[in-house]
Amino acid sequence: MRHVVGGRDQVAISIRTVAVDALAFGAVGVVMAHNHPSGDATPSARDVAFTRALAAGLRTLEVVLLDHLVIAGDEATSLRAMGVI
Repeated sequence: MRHVVGGRDQVAISIRTVAVDALAFGAVGVVMAHNHPSGDATPSARDVAFTRALAAGLRTLEVVLLDHLVIAGDEATSLRAMGVI
């Protein structure tokens, strides 16, 4: 589990960092989550692109991206439920 602090409108975490953590824990699945301080739980285009790239990268390591959640206030949006992964 990693906690990353970002700026007002973005957080930088690499696919490599997520993969290293997953492998270190011997994980076969990963759930990502991040918040949108704006109060809007709608995933951005960058969220969608990163999620697709992360899912593909993890798949090569036989790790499944189970979901990526965007949380805003009391709302949460699942990119899996949206069909992104």
